[in-house]
Amino acid sequence: MKRVLLTMSAVLLLTALHCPALAQDAGVPDTLYVEVYPQDQWHVSPGPWFVRFPIYVTHDIVDPAADSIAGFMIPLCFDMQEFGTVQYCSLSAYGNTTNLYPDPALDRSVFRHFIENGDTVIHNRMMDMSQSWDGHSGREWDFIVLDLGSQEAHQDYAHFWLQMVPTGSQDQRWWEGSRTLLTTMTFKVNLYDSLRLCIDTCFWPPSSRFGFSNSNAETYIPQHLMPVCETIGFYVPMPPYFTDCVNDQIPCWNGHYSTDQFTVVDPEPFGNIVSVTANFTGTGVSGVTVIQDKDDVYTGHVEYVVTDHCLAGGTIRLTATDAGGNQGWCEFEIVLGNDPPLLTAPDTLLAITGATCVLWVGAADANGDSVDVSFHGMWYEPDSLHTPTNAPSFAAGNPGLFSWVPTEAEEGPWICSFSATDVCGAGSTGRMTILVGPVFCGDNISDEIINVGDVIYLLNYLYVGGPAPAPVCKGDANCDGVTNVGDVIHLLNYLFKGGSVPCFNCCPE
Repeated sequence: MKRVLLTMSAVLLLTALHCPALAQDAGVPDTLYVEVYPQDQWHVSPGPWFVRFPIYVTHDIVDPAADSIAGFMIPLCFDMQEFGTVQYCSLSAYGNTTNLYPDPALDRSVFRHFIENGDTVIHNRMMDMSQSWDGHSGREWDFIVLDLGSQEAHQDYAHFWLQMVPTGSQDQRWWEGSRTLLTTMTFKVNLYDSLRLCIDTCFWPPSSRFGFSNSNAETYIPQHLMPVCETIGFYVPMPPYFTDCVNDQIPCWNGHYSTDQFTVVDPEPFGNIVSVTANFTGTGVSGVTVIQDKDDVYTGHVEYVVTDHCLAGGTIRLTATDAGGNQGWCEFEIVLGNDPPLLTAPDTLLAITGATCVLWVGAADANGDSVDVSFHGMWYEPDSLHTPTNAPSFAAGNPGLFSWVPTEAEEGPWICSFSATDVCGAGSTGRMTILVGPVFCGDNISDEIINVGDVIYLLNYLYVGGPAPAPVCKGDANCDGVTNVGDVIHLLNYLFKGGSVPCFNCCPE
């Protein structure tokens, strides 16, 4: 089951890094480029606009086994200088997601392609690996951390911090390429003149700085051209214009909704706003109505009804018309909540031989839909045709109750398959590994589950003075008689790269 970790488990790679080392060089040094996308720099009408800063990587490989990139640490901070009226310049989480194929919201992903008039003009390598790679999918990197700072560029700590590590068994490390698209920063800008936006590397607390890592876990600082400073603006203002548009709407279920306010003005000396109309394009929404709140300055809001949140939603365009027939517009999205439910069962469960193993397998749905959890089967991991002699029981529902009493003949790793389906028909599947044995080696937290928390617990014990596993021998996941960094690597290989399961005889009597 693919995993994208968005927690402090970034410590796992950084703890193992040594002093910076130069990558091997076949003649073209590794370089990071941060540039404004030319089509987004200047506009012919007032905002809001989306201004994209693609980030490219040039990399050559002497030895692919050692020199391919196996880690990006890119902490960037930004600031701006205003030249006129700037409503906002934000780097929002809505417009900078880490979604990958087949997620439907790829147009907001930092890994999206650049598409002009229906043609893909710049491919993002991470998205290509997610969609298809030599006929296979799943080559994208599973460990991605994106930390966005302040929503406003003029506040302190405004940043775009990105860390990426290939941790999955199918992950393809970064091979050679000249100016290959890695990611994209997307700012939403609303102004009535221009601004100068500057981007530079910075410090990521508590201990991270800009750098790449190769396959030998050596870190180095590539060439770069930062700080990058670009002026963003527009050529000819077109009256009227929206000084505030409606924020994107994310309703999660059916019902009546009212948006926040919008404000539209006419910059002409004797101009006035005659009307503001709304046009919806999409599905699952009806009854879109513009309500005027004030007369002197045209301020209002939009009301609408979500009739079926299982559908796709869409876009509402507000069009303002002044007395001279001039028009200005702004758009906002209505994002409906047909998200698939997510299973909440642990990745690994530990079962004692001869004892009853009980687990509630649940599913969470972000939209509040009812969900049904089903059990699909169970097999011995080294031999998928081998089924347990003592069959488990499962009571369906949400959560569903899984119960099993393993015997000595069933000691070892077992795979259980579950699925969750909501009322919209959206579903997800997941697998859980049950390790049957007399002692739970590698269960450093003693919660009868082996996951990334046990790795962090062992790292804290080995390197930062944290508490020891109880007893210490439980940390010996590879049963070599000592608890050390080798056990960390053993757990990481098992969790993320299809390595062997932890042993069962770490604490001999």
